[in-house]
Amino acid sequence: MKKLLLLPSLCLLLAACGGGDTREIAVQVNGAAGKTVYFDRFVSNKPAHVDSVVLDANGKGVLHVPRMPLDFYRIALTDQDNIVVVLDSTETLQVETSAGTMGQPAKVEGSANTKALYAYYNEARAFEQERDSLRDAVNANPGDVATLQRFNDLNKAFYDRTKAFATEHKGSPIALAALSRMDMSKELDLFKATRDELRRTMPKSEFFAGFRDQVDRMEQQQKAMAAQQAEMERLSNLIPVGGEAPDFSQQAPDGKTIALSSLRGKVVLIDFWASWCKPCRMENPNVKRVYDKYHGKGFEILGVSLDRDMNAWTNAIQQDGLPWLHVSDLQFWNNAVAQQYGVSSIPFTVLVDKEGKVIDKNLRGPALEAKLAELFGG
Repeated sequence: MKKLLLLPSLCLLLAACGGGDTREIAVQVNGAAGKTVYFDRFVSNKPAHVDSVVLDANGKGVLHVPRMPLDFYRIALTDQDNIVVVLDSTETLQVETSAGTMGQPAKVEGSANTKALYAYYNEARAFEQERDSLRDAVNANPGDVATLQRFNDLNKAFYDRTKAFATEHKGSPIALAALSRMDMSKELDLFKATRDELRRTMPKSEFFAGFRDQVDRMEQQQKAMAAQQAEMERLSNLIPVGGEAPDFSQQAPDGKTIALSSLRGKVVLIDFWASWCKPCRMENPNVKRVYDKYHGKGFEILGVSLDRDMNAWTNAIQQDGLPWLHVSDLQFWNNAVAQQYGVSSIPFTVLVDKEGKVIDKNLRGPALEAKLAELFGG
């Protein structure tokens, strides 16, 4: 699952913001005397200037902005040199930073959200530096078990810290900074809880909308996967190993009817296949080899074709030289036996013992040969 793209790239969308009383944003950008600094909100992923100020000889200035709702905003010298801030409608802000590295402020005051965000970013930078150092040491000396353990412990500790930060701030957009480092598929409950909290605190934000849509998609995917897994288990349980293989009968190419029960006393491989199934056709030489090896010892194959064209079916039998028994009702995936046995993909096999009990399922190649060697010897 791809991770969320987040700060400071600002590839997410931001909401248009409402008006209200103005507030002061005090900025000091060292090394930027006489330059213009902007306060931006974002609409459709593009910065929109809300206010600007020319910095004095000390790099100081005051921006005046309306009291806009909780969201991500930006203070920028240029598109490449800026600092992302997180403000709600009640917060003011004092920022001290430097030109060229605005994204690493020396001081942030007045905004609890912004202050917490950059405290986390500082932790993340310290973690990355130590991680990279340990990784280089491990690569230089792979046998250094102690250093490898420190590397693993460091990664786990920062992951735990990141998860705790996201949990603590799940009602604030700054939680997204932590979630961007986490696997949504593994931490979906936390992502969902954050989505639900942000729906309450910043419902009109396009940042929230983008995040919400990603979480919604993952939630639906996991529900679909769970349903698929449940269906696969249901189908698997139709023919449990150790249970009796359900009897069936269908017509052979010559029109005669063949029943599974007529093969009692033999070990039978029920082989679901079709002429149009390339993996089945590729597997046929392996199946033929074990048939030739064990047929004389009491091994039989009953091929059940999911074909719908008689000529295609019989031509494939002839082309591949398949001497065993074959049946079909030419109903494609609606083949009655395939439905009865819960077949969802082919090739698929069911191995049945002399008493009609299921030995194993979906054995092919070496696994099938090993099982037959176990049953017949040699």
